[in-house]
Amino acid sequence: MKKLRNKVFVVIFSLLTIFTMIIFVTFSVQTYLEKQKSVEDVLTKMPRSMGAMYFDIIERIMENDNSSQDNAKIYLDFTIYTVVLNSKQEYAGIINHTSSEEIDEIKVKQIAESIIANHKDDIYIGNLYTNKYAYAFTPNNTLVIMDNTNLNHQLINQLLINTIIFAICEIVIFGFTYLITKWIITPVAKSFEKQKVFIADASHELKTPLSVMIASADAYFNDKDEKWVKNMKSESERMIKLVTELLDLAKTEQEQDIVLEENNLSDIIEGSILTFESLFYESKIKLDYDITPDIKMLCNESLIVELMSILIDNAIKHCSEKGKVIVNLSKNNKQIFLEVKNKGLPIKKEDEEKIFERFYKVDTSRNRNSNNYGLGLAIAKNIVEKQNGNISAHSSDGYTTFKVVWNQK
Repeated sequence: MKKLRNKVFVVIFSLLTIFTMIIFVTFSVQTYLEKQKSVEDVLTKMPRSMGAMYFDIIERIMENDNSSQDNAKIYLDFTIYTVVLNSKQEYAGIINHTSSEEIDEIKVKQIAESIIANHKDDIYIGNLYTNKYAYAFTPNNTLVIMDNTNLNHQLINQLLINTIIFAICEIVIFGFTYLITKWIITPVAKSFEKQKVFIADASHELKTPLSVMIASADAYFNDKDEKWVKNMKSESERMIKLVTELLDLAKTEQEQDIVLEENNLSDIIEGSILTFESLFYESKIKLDYDITPDIKMLCNESLIVELMSILIDNAIKHCSEKGKVIVNLSKNNKQIFLEVKNKGLPIKKEDEEKIFERFYKVDTSRNRNSNNYGLGLAIAKNIVEKQNGNISAHSSDGYTTFKVVWNQK
């Protein structure tokens, strides 16, 4: 179970982590590409956007008119230097496209000369996380240089923020995965535990008659007394009954749908009661029943007969001496009610749900003379639930009542 829990946790955590990572990576890549596109647009389109003013400034710089720089300030979101080149593709002057801050022309000249000496492409953007400058050579003998320092800081800060948010999300995902894994595994663990108990109980119930049969066989070979044969026959019948009930239980627990047809439930219930009249007479137990006629319901007739057999047999076994069993069938709006009552010892409040569990017995001593394995009511519960109903039990006023409610669509 621990291995299953760990596997479920790893799978869920991995899927959620991958999904979250895809979102963050997509967002980061999209932000980077948008910044890269904006840099490219500025480098390629800015000179054209300046129009005649741009070419006038170039002409004045080429004529060594230094006053042009004071008139060449254009305010953008980026720090850009436009360098004018002479006919030999050498540094000739600078147009400053910045904010009100003064620039170090010597520094810009050094940057421009380094780019001119080492460039391989007419336009270069590079890695916006690490490269401090991007540039573009234009057909008009100019070099546009963009200072990416602020952009570097923005992208790195954004990446850091995304990393922190991702780490927080991972912590949340870890807690969520732990809770959802626990929620998923809980019913599996309960089912696994019930299965272990079921196997242990079934093994115990089968082991007892087998042990008796082996001991009786050994005794018979010693003294040839017929009573040992009778013991073996009795235990064989007990084993057949147990195996039959186990098969019935397995059949009712199968996931496959059962065939439901519209039947006259009143006739089925009444017919099932009448087959027990002789047993009521022999047991000296009084039988009363009140069956509302012509109640139709989608059901499986053979399973309804089996259900009645279990409930009536259970009522007779637990009825007090010269007591009474009452069977009622009625309908109210879209619900059908079946009640089987017997006068006798009450069921404790804490046992009202447990009695429908496999191999559960209120009598913990497991009286072998009762020939009861605690499977009948578990089978009854499966039969009812497979036909869109629910079953419950309670005791009051000296009677124990098993109540079945079917919800009709």
